[in-house]
Amino acid sequence: MRRLLPALLALVAASSAAAGTVTGTSRADGLMAAFDGVHRVDCGAGADVIAADLTDRLTRCETVSRRLSVDLYRNADSQHESAVEPDSFAVGSTVVSVFQVGRRENGAAANIGAAVSTDAGRTWTRSYLPATTVNASPAGPETAASDPAVAYDVVHGVWLVSSLTLERSNSHIYVSRSTDGRSWSPPVDAASGPILDKEWVTCDNGASSPYRGRCYLAYTDDQRGTTVAQYSTDGGVTWSPPVRAGSILVGAQPVTLPDGTLVVVAGDYRGQEALDGSMVALRSTDGGVTFTRNLVADFEAADNSPMRAIALPSADVDASGTIYAVWHDCRFRSRCAANDMVVSSSTDGVTWTAPARIDLGPGSFFIPGLGADPSRPGRLGLVYANYRSGSHLLGIGFAQSRDGGKTWKTQRLDPKSMSTSWLPRAEGGRMVGDYFSVSFAGDRVVPVFALAAAPVAGRLRQGIFAASLRPLG
Repeated sequence: MRRLLPALLALVAASSAAAGTVTGTSRADGLMAAFDGVHRVDCGAGADVIAADLTDRLTRCETVSRRLSVDLYRNADSQHESAVEPDSFAVGSTVVSVFQVGRRENGAAANIGAAVSTDAGRTWTRSYLPATTVNASPAGPETAASDPAVAYDVVHGVWLVSSLTLERSNSHIYVSRSTDGRSWSPPVDAASGPILDKEWVTCDNGASSPYRGRCYLAYTDDQRGTTVAQYSTDGGVTWSPPVRAGSILVGAQPVTLPDGTLVVVAGDYRGQEALDGSMVALRSTDGGVTFTRNLVADFEAADNSPMRAIALPSADVDASGTIYAVWHDCRFRSRCAANDMVVSSSTDGVTWTAPARIDLGPGSFFIPGLGADPSRPGRLGLVYANYRSGSHLLGIGFAQSRDGGKTWKTQRLDPKSMSTSWLPRAEGGRMVGDYFSVSFAGDRVVPVFALAAAPVAGRLRQGIFAASLRPLG
């Protein structure tokens, strides 16, 4: 083992630590310890921010993120090592996260990875969904996987992961099932069509809901120009025929209220650049059979180039049944020069509060992942990406509110600002995902997000990480 003197820690944080023992300094330190073998890190005094692998041994470290993803694939058309677009869901102290592994520049990934923690995000076990991809040839795979989302059906005791597969002439939405978050069933083919996009899954677990045990899929059918919904009443084994929920929307986020009302929050964009439009809510009171459309708010966004980061909403419901929706918006900036995170809320999916700016400090902010505590009203967590003030260096931050989004406390999750050149390429720019995620699990709050270190010998070192943090109050 090689010991790094405290005076060298700044050099370690500036790149990536070689395997060995790292001793911290008396000041706040940032260290990217992932991707380079097993480390033993003694952080020392100061408010340290550490990103580490699952096998790294850490002591006295304040903010720790563990790498959930490992890119095992070697297909020629993916950018290895990369992982993007995490979602997560928690029941009690168990939290499951899913994400794309081996991102392809022309869309989707080699497969969907998963990780489960049974101790509120402190430790994790990795797995992979049964592959819907076909072994790659030099021309690329026949299919590739994208847009993973995860939910839990408490009635049937099963985890559900939805994912979208892109084929040369078709697309499918598959649902994989698990009773433990580790072993996954062969996927159920829930929907197919020439151009499906941005599916999401949720389950109604409300104790008093007439639709308790009903799980919902929402997605976009680009060929037909519609937003589509389906439901399952048997734990994701079979799915209803698709119904038209509304006109074409993007980034559908379905949530359920205690009375069984289904609300799908999504973006209605004008123009290919998607820099303005409306956030809308599709509402169903009959278990996803029919829908009405309601306006959340109009929006305008600044260009996030060179990142791929359009203003997609992130939505969740707290313990009182209040829906919160967050997206990035430039309405509070002079000349729309940069983006803030804004939040709007509703108790019924019909009437929404005016968007309020979330004060996250200097910089420009995008790619929200919102979580609401299912056991305490008004307690929220928000993970996000941001450009450091005056630059295109990328950071990851986390904010918490205990008063329904009126005030927020922020902290940094990235140990070192990232160059966008460290990230995989995608249509629309460099990519960490179109969304991040936050779950309240047991006595902790667990943000799930992407971090990167500088590539080595042309191979990326970018992955999905999760932190286990104390919630406010």
